[in-house]
Amino acid sequence: MKYSEWNSLSDEERKNTNWHKHPHIRTATIFTIAFSLAVIIIILGISKNSTVHINRKPTKTEAYNMARNFVKDRLKQPEKAVFANTPETSLIDTATGVYNITSWVKIENGSGKMEKSVWEVKMQYTEGDWAEKNSWKLISVNVN
Repeated sequence: MKYSEWNSLSDEERKNTNWHKHPHIRTATIFTIAFSLAVIIIILGISKNSTVHINRKPTKTEAYNMARNFVKDRLKQPEKAVFANTPETSLIDTATGVYNITSWVKIENGSGKMEKSVWEVKMQYTEGDWAEKNSWKLISVNVN
């Protein structure tokens, strides 16, 4: 039924006519629902990505946290190690993504005393989530 024919119907005839016989109304409803679902999916996808650490270079603090993980891998008793809260020095080459982090850690020696050791880690960020080890290329680790 065309819209012009719908206008020519009496009130009684309009009541008796089922709305499914109006294809424009049904088509518009289907497209409205599909569009609404698409918008909801896009918004949920964007909000879900807000917690991922990609598409930016790591900060000095983030690189320090990853360097501590590389140092822990070299220690005999990493669970007893006490790291500094911040790095002593950190040199960052943003062009190549090379991070050179220096700090200290207190580790337990053979006699059970805590002694302070200086460590240096040189690593390169290779893209991806900075919090994952496979996003980094370890160049060198020195613990004195």
